[in-house]
Amino acid sequence: MTKKKSMSEHPNDTDSGIKNDSPVALPLWDVFRGGLVVSMPAAIALGLITALDAVEPWHAAGAWTVSLIIAMGIVRRHYSLLDAIKRNIQRRAGSSAPERASKAGDVLSNIAEGIGETAELAAALTRLFRATADRRTQLQALNERHVSIIDNIPDPLIFLNVKGRVQSMNKAARDRFGGRIMGRELSHVARDPALLEAGNAVLAQGGHRTVEISISDPVHWVFNVRIEALPNEQDEQRSALVIFRDLTEIRRIESMRVDFVANVSHELRTPLATLHGFIETLRGPARDDLDAHERFLEIMEQQTSRMTRLVTDLLSLSRIETAEHTAPNEEVALRPLAEHLTAAAELTAARRGIRIALDINPDLPALIANSDEISQVLQNLLENAIKYGRDKSVVTIRADVASDLPASLSLQADHVATISVSDQGDGIPREHIPRLTERFYRVDTARSREMGGTGLGLAIVKHIVSRHRGALTIDSKVGEGSTFTVYIPCRAPAVTKSQTFAAG
Repeated sequence: MTKKKSMSEHPNDTDSGIKNDSPVALPLWDVFRGGLVVSMPAAIALGLITALDAVEPWHAAGAWTVSLIIAMGIVRRHYSLLDAIKRNIQRRAGSSAPERASKAGDVLSNIAEGIGETAELAAALTRLFRATADRRTQLQALNERHVSIIDNIPDPLIFLNVKGRVQSMNKAARDRFGGRIMGRELSHVARDPALLEAGNAVLAQGGHRTVEISISDPVHWVFNVRIEALPNEQDEQRSALVIFRDLTEIRRIESMRVDFVANVSHELRTPLATLHGFIETLRGPARDDLDAHERFLEIMEQQTSRMTRLVTDLLSLSRIETAEHTAPNEEVALRPLAEHLTAAAELTAARRGIRIALDINPDLPALIANSDEISQVLQNLLENAIKYGRDKSVVTIRADVASDLPASLSLQADHVATISVSDQGDGIPREHIPRLTERFYRVDTARSREMGGTGLGLAIVKHIVSRHRGALTIDSKVGEGSTFTVYIPCRAPAVTKSQTFAAG
């Protein structure tokens, strides 16, 4: 029919606007058929009256004709409005955008302003569309909020569909594993037999599984992975949520703690064994040997001093680590500290013919630092330079405002001072430099212990600099010497303003 053809031409046309929803004239044949149906009761009544000779046949025919015309007018009006409502509903059903059906000029709003059942129907549909649009907007906002919450979870989350393939993931998972795993199986995330077995078991049997895996791609990572079956009406079609909890730092700290205890035990065991042996000797065979007394007591004093230095450094390191999260905010002048430490170390340096030179910018602004800790940094670096420098060489302490930071450093401070301590020693092989700040790490263990080192000096320097939100760099050339440079935040340098004299 013509009517059906006109409605099917634009059933989902979202761009036709209100114009396509407006009431249109229906075909005359459709109007006539509708009028016949509506006027049929009047025709039957008039026929009965005519059969009873209550009215003339031509009068009855005229009355029926009038009723047919009136019925056709009513049908044309109501069918046109219903057709407009129908096409409006069809257009909304095919649209992906929510519409409130409440703006001026909207066809439903215009129809609802009339009277009669059609107007009531249009008003009811307007309220329904408005409530549906509001609900849809709320659901979209809620969905966006949930997506935002999941994306901001720091642990990687992966959703597996019923086929065991990655269907979606949060931002942490995309950053960690990349978008390449989307649509792929769990084996593309990590080829770990325990992980794959746990994933298959959860998808097949439900419940949850927890495994610990290691991934090297290319950096080594350790994850605690929990795979949880998601509820589904059909148990044979399960999906799963995979949660990765990063344990890399925890495992690294645990390993460091074990190594630390082992190193401390090793460092203390040797001097304690030495002291124990000498005490037994002095009580036994050397009880009356005065020369042995003097020799053994001197060694015992050295070992006791070594243990004292070790305990002192351990306590200092522990204290610094405790306060490392709080940056100092005092102002410290560097030159007086450097001059005091240089005077204290000159006697030790003079025994080997080493000269200490100071090259500090007189206009260097105050450091934003803790005075005692900066003194400890300078003292540790200066002692190392004197220990490992050549006889009759020069140790230089330089300090200035940093004009250009190395590309490898990213400091938050606006103004930074550089403090460097250089020696003219044998230098450090390149492969040892990255590990110099590790606790108890020594390039030459025997030489370090012979010189009384504890293996904690540079570790203390590193943690102090870290607390000051600074940085430490090490440059060394074998056969030429080493330079340890510390970057510490400072106040803004003073700006000398040019003076203008008036001619008089």
